[in-house]
Amino acid sequence: MLLIKTVISWLLVLPCFAAAPSSGELDDLFAFRGIVLQQDDNNGGNPYVSEDASIYEGLFLYRSSLGAEDALQGKFTGDVVSAASYDDAREKAETVSGATGYNPGRFNVDIAWLHQSLDWGFSIGTSYGQEYAYRSQGYNLSGNLDLAEGATQLSASLQVFNDQVRVIRFDGSKEHDQVRNTDTLNLGWTQSLTPTRVLNLGWSNSQQRGMLATSFNAVKVDDHFEFEQLPEHRIRNAGSIRYKQASGEDSWQLGFSRYQDNWDVKGNTLELRYYAHFNRGQLVLEPVYRYYQQQQSRYFAWQFDGLPPFRSSDSDLGDFDGHTLGLNVSWLGSAPWLQRQAWYDMGFQVYDRSDNIRFYWLTVGWRYPQ
Repeated sequence: MLLIKTVISWLLVLPCFAAAPSSGELDDLFAFRGIVLQQDDNNGGNPYVSEDASIYEGLFLYRSSLGAEDALQGKFTGDVVSAASYDDAREKAETVSGATGYNPGRFNVDIAWLHQSLDWGFSIGTSYGQEYAYRSQGYNLSGNLDLAEGATQLSASLQVFNDQVRVIRFDGSKEHDQVRNTDTLNLGWTQSLTPTRVLNLGWSNSQQRGMLATSFNAVKVDDHFEFEQLPEHRIRNAGSIRYKQASGEDSWQLGFSRYQDNWDVKGNTLELRYYAHFNRGQLVLEPVYRYYQQQQSRYFAWQFDGLPPFRSSDSDLGDFDGHTLGLNVSWLGSAPWLQRQAWYDMGFQVYDRSDNIRFYWLTVGWRYPQ
């Protein structure tokens, strides 16, 4: 379940609230995105629990220009999540307590103010999200600076999340709510090498404190099961390099990123995308391939001999590699209710991991103006 929530963020091609706006991102905008994601464990992953999960998500974004240099932006996200291991724990907890009223839905609201002058800009925003066992309050601040007549762009952002976790164990028992705080700093450098070639470098540092274990996860210790237990501090670092090149009307992008944290998780990602334009740019095909390889955490094992202080059998902390294949299609079409044209898009991707867990996701989107 650690990964299924982060996969959603890969799909959101709408403007990011953590990033300062570019000069073209202050106009009025309305956009919608729908996402269906299915995770199948195929008898892989954790051998003692089912890791099947589904997410159905809808996202609405509206941006209103406040003049030549400012805009106000709002985003609403709502989804329904079903995860076999969590649903089992929650049902046991309701049986024990006699409580009812479970709502499988989750919502998140983001509001941001965007400012962009001739060669610098910033954004400041806040967010609030809630689901059955989780509440999140977030704040973000970002800025960008253009140098050398726009050939160089520097960017930085800071995100702070103060979350509250409802602790529900795999056996249905409940404990007091716990706190989880996350502070993330992102730095970026984009350099135009030639009119058709761009290089982007990025670095991210995240500090997490509090309840970082997944409360409903179980681990096998000798011949019985215990709760998952992980340290209350995690330091994550990620660096990336991305090269983009135009070739006529088309373009391609090659990227590599490296991740590591103080739990000894290490990951490498290689990604290739191609953008093929047809009908004078009114139809765009975007095939994508991604390879990911991960080294497991020092706290991970499928079974433990004796009771270590920190332990997890979450497959997202284990050894695996994975391949993603996908195709996104965007086209310019009519929007009769607006009597104007708008952009539509649809995408499908499959992510296959070596531990037999497989992800499928489908996205559909619409945005106006074009």
